[in-house]
Amino acid sequence: MTPSITKGLLSSPDIAELYERATQNEFLALAGQGRLPRDQLSQWLAQDRLYCQAYARFIGGLISRVHLPAGKEKNTNQNQNQPTSSTLEWRILSLLRDSLTGMMTELKFFESTAKDYNLDLAAVGSEMESQAVGFGPNKTTREYIDLFDSFAAHPGARTDKHLLEGLLVLWITEKAYLDSWSYAKQQQQQSPQKNPDDADAAAAAAEDLDGGALRKHFIPNWTSDEFQAFVSEIEECLEALAAAQNHDTEEVLIANSLSVVKKVLVLEEAFWPLVA
Repeated sequence: MTPSITKGLLSSPDIAELYERATQNEFLALAGQGRLPRDQLSQWLAQDRLYCQAYARFIGGLISRVHLPAGKEKNTNQNQNQPTSSTLEWRILSLLRDSLTGMMTELKFFESTAKDYNLDLAAVGSEMESQAVGFGPNKTTREYIDLFDSFAAHPGARTDKHLLEGLLVLWITEKAYLDSWSYAKQQQQQSPQKNPDDADAAAAAAEDLDGGALRKHFIPNWTSDEFQAFVSEIEECLEALAAAQNHDTEEVLIANSLSVVKKVLVLEEAFWPLVA
């Protein structure tokens, strides 16, 4: 039986505690309860927007690593020619296309929602105020940008960054993002005055410290059925590519992937601002 790289990683003792810290924290709890101040949301969104811009280059780099079959592949199971559009490479390319389209939509969504709720997408956090350098990526965002740019496409250049590693990074970032905001959504049920099932939920959201931007727009978007399906598709493509390309044992496969996942989760944990 082909080992599951994603299940093996998430069940690893080295990952479980780190994953929980990366997806459950006070920032997310306050966000789900409508108690996150507008200025703190602005500072986080400003950094997340820079992350999104680097993400677009990252996806471009992954697309450059997909090599569609030159001709029809022989399907040994059915003993017939397999159309290129039904190959794993085509499926991965379609996934990456959707990733890029989704990120472009996300950036427009950031800007329109920020305008509606008076959020500053160039807000400078406290850790940068003392540097007097103006708006830009903070330390954690810079490390994320460097990680994404390490996959950037450079014409004619050789790289040791393979598509499998890139899909692994894509999966764990999106999986952690989905689970983080799902945790935030769960906090709404724990706040009696902010119950999203109440008839006056919209009025209650308007009383949130951010005016309702998170509970009315951001959290529903980041926990939607569409986003869940997208994360599932990444996982399925990753599993299929690992099975097709990697002939190591399950132990070796997991060991080779652990350092990548750990690096991303450390960044994910640090990306959430500390709140009082």
